[in-house]
Amino acid sequence: MMFSDLCRLDHTLRNYQQQAKEKIFGQWDCVDNVLYQMPTGTGKTRLFTSLIRDISLSSLQENRRKGILIIAHRSELIEQIDESLNKYRIPHGILAGAFKDRRDLMLPVQVASIQTITHPSNRQFANAFHADFIIIDEAHHATAQSYTKLWNYYPESKKLGVTATPWRMEGSGFRGNFDALILSMSIKEFLRKGWLAPYKYYSVPMDSHIRSEIDSINEFGIDGDYKTSALEQVIDTGHIRAQLLNSYFEFVKGKKGIIYSISRKHSRHICQQFLNAGIRIADIDSETPANLRKKLVQDFKNGELDIIVNVDIFSEGFDCPDIEFVQLARPTRSLVKYIQQVGRGLRKNGDKQCLILDNVGMYGRFGLPDDDRPWEEYFEGNLESNNKISRINSTKDNIESGTHRERDLSEGLDEMRLIQQVDVEIKKEITTSIESVDSSEIAESSEVRTSTIYAKYNVVETGEGYYIENIRNNERQFLSKLSGRKSISLKLMKNNNSVTGYTIISSFNRSAKPSINDRIIGYIYRDGRIIHFASWNRDKVVDIKI
Repeated sequence: MMFSDLCRLDHTLRNYQQQAKEKIFGQWDCVDNVLYQMPTGTGKTRLFTSLIRDISLSSLQENRRKGILIIAHRSELIEQIDESLNKYRIPHGILAGAFKDRRDLMLPVQVASIQTITHPSNRQFANAFHADFIIIDEAHHATAQSYTKLWNYYPESKKLGVTATPWRMEGSGFRGNFDALILSMSIKEFLRKGWLAPYKYYSVPMDSHIRSEIDSINEFGIDGDYKTSALEQVIDTGHIRAQLLNSYFEFVKGKKGIIYSISRKHSRHICQQFLNAGIRIADIDSETPANLRKKLVQDFKNGELDIIVNVDIFSEGFDCPDIEFVQLARPTRSLVKYIQQVGRGLRKNGDKQCLILDNVGMYGRFGLPDDDRPWEEYFEGNLESNNKISRINSTKDNIESGTHRERDLSEGLDEMRLIQQVDVEIKKEITTSIESVDSSEIAESSEVRTSTIYAKYNVVETGEGYYIENIRNNERQFLSKLSGRKSISLKLMKNNNSVTGYTIISSFNRSAKPSINDRIIGYIYRDGRIIHFASWNRDKVVDIKI
């Protein structure tokens, strides 16, 4: 069976989500374990739910049960997945401590917390449930020992990990668990096409007192990040908390937002200071009772609270599109935490522009939110690349001064500056609902791609012709002119006489099965570090260095 045969056109998906789904199914034709990178706020839960529906429909047609296991590590993520599956009307059970009333182990689709599925008391269920497919949400955690058990439990299943940030602090990469990485568009491209909200980024300068204090910390925890006690000593002080409040009043007064703090104690101190200033704020941490946490989140979404200050609770799995600002009060050495936190405010919601207040100068360690990052190098495992995370000089050309106003300098506050502004006047991708057009219209209005080949390449059909595209940096090399018509889909057929060669086929349908109307575009094969392309009549040959 070709797994790409399972992929269906989903009219509810955005174009890039449909293309992502096709790439994932296509990659499963070649390998078992795929990691898909997709920025925060671009709809990864919706994407893999559509993928689950395709598998479930195939299972019904073939009259053969296909077990699907979705893994998450937080109750917020499980709730989000549950809601998405319900929208697609996919029956499912939930195997997690907080959802005991939702257990139905007879269903072929199960959502499980990693802690529950790998607990010794549930080993009997893990052994009895045949998982043909496993989907891991926030898969940058997948190298942890608890996740590795899944590979031991289900060695023959097809696995998909999804994450915005395939990065590990120690630089060891993901090759131990995943065979291939598929990259989505960059954050910059999502912004350019209007799928993410534009933003303004304010920060203290790199030569500020607070940055000097943070850089002097030399106590680190077992995970490699700063020790909480060391951070509290430097950051949880009256004058720095005054800076947080001052920044709020200067840039985001009355707006809805999230503050990321160091610890429970730090959260309480921030919360009290903002409450004293008349701001509607609440703090949430891992010890907040589930019912209270749920109520506070609902109050926040309903507009009864302006701000939630939290300790690593809303870095992952928190969906509130109308967040207007994010305030960073917690220094970190983790690129994952930084990207996840700033990404909470970039989810599209009308014409909003998110304001990011970086009161601890994290852009100096990690760069700006829309910087291009070498995810492929991080995936492969390259400690040197981790150490080269860009530092932005505070005198960079795009730095402008923030709005000036009189302030009390007796507190020793560092002046916040406008570091970057992503223009509101951005080029928007065609946003007509796919539900209103048929497949022939889609083919006329968008590029068509093959599934990923050789780990990082696609063949792309445009209005001009065929290109090979490096999905890491979007660079393209021209292959040949159009075959006289636009394709609905491009297919790769593995050549019988070569383990590294494919035939590229232009098709009028999305079915992976050959059709009498299909046309061969050409042949592509790999020889060492060279990819060779030959057009169907061999009159054009192109060599591409990997």
